[in-house]
Amino acid sequence: MRVESILIFQESKVPCFCVKARHVARLRETCPFARVTWCRSEASFLKALPKAQVALTWRFRQAWFGQAPLLRRIATPAAGRDFFRITPPPEVTVRHGTHHGPLMAETVLGLMLAFNRGLFEAYKRQLEGELWPCEALHDIRLLRGTHAVIVGFGHVAAMIGRQLRPFGVRLTGVRRTPQTRRPSWFGKGDEIVTADRLDAVLPQADHLILVLPSDTGTDKMFDAKRLARLPRHAVIYNVGRGNCIDEAALAAALKGGALRGACLDVFEKEPLTASSPLARNLPGLVRLPHASAFAEEYMDRFLDEVIEWLDK
Repeated sequence: MRVESILIFQESKVPCFCVKARHVARLRETCPFARVTWCRSEASFLKALPKAQVALTWRFRQAWFGQAPLLRRIATPAAGRDFFRITPPPEVTVRHGTHHGPLMAETVLGLMLAFNRGLFEAYKRQLEGELWPCEALHDIRLLRGTHAVIVGFGHVAAMIGRQLRPFGVRLTGVRRTPQTRRPSWFGKGDEIVTADRLDAVLPQADHLILVLPSDTGTDKMFDAKRLARLPRHAVIYNVGRGNCIDEAALAAALKGGALRGACLDVFEKEPLTASSPLARNLPGLVRLPHASAFAEEYMDRFLDEVIEWLDK
C-alpha cells in the first residue's frame, strides 16, 4: 500500500512518550510522498482522521472507526493489549510497539544490581542522616552465580535474560507453551519450562522476574501460597502487569520478613493510591510509577519500527 496520509497524535503526560518535532521531520523525510499531520489535541486528531490512511496514536476509541473511511493502519507504542481496547474492522491492521525490551531490561538489571549491592539501603540510610552505615549494609550479595526465574518468557523477558547473561546469572524462563528452540545465547544450566513446573522452580529462585500480561488469566497468580514457595532471600521484580500479584499477601510477606524484597514497577490499580497495601514503606520494597521503559530514546525506537512497518 502506498501511504499518502499519516496522522500523528502522540501526546502524553510523560515527556519521553511524546512525539517531538525531530520525529515528525524524520517521518516526513522518510515518507516524502505522504502528507504527515501532527495533531496536538484530540479535537484536531478527530478533525483530520477522515483523510488518514495511517494513524500513530496512544489512544483510539472504537467509535472513531466510523469517522475514518480511509484508515488502514494504526500503530501505537503501547505493548499491552489491555491499554488499547479496540476491535478494528477487517481492513484495518493494528500494530503494537515491540521496542520496550532493551529499555525494560536495563531497568531490571539496574534494580537487581542496586538491591543486591546495597545501594538502595545505603541511600535510605543517607536520607535518614547516617554518615557511615557500615553495620547496616550486612546483606550485600553478588549477582554472579545467582538464579533468576523469569515468568512470562516472551520478547521482553528474553531481552532481560540476555542482559543478565554477562553477569553470570543462571536463567529459568517460564511460559505457557513449550519453546521449540533453545535461545542461542543461553548458557549452561539455563532452561525454559512450561507453567506447570512453576511451583517446582520457585524454591530455587534468588530472583523472581515477572513479565506477565493482564489478559491471559494471570489475576493473583502469585498469591500467599505461591509466594511462600520462594526462599526467604528471594527478591521479586515485576515489570509486566500488577494484577498478577496478591498485593495484600506480598505486603504481609515483606512485613514479616518472609521475602527479602520486591521491586515493583506496576500495581493492581494505577496510579498507586494510599489504599493499596503496597503504598506503605515496607521492608525491602522499591516502587516505580510504571516507568521501566522510560528513556529519552523511547519515541526514536518506536519510530524505527513504524518506518520499517510502513516500508512493507
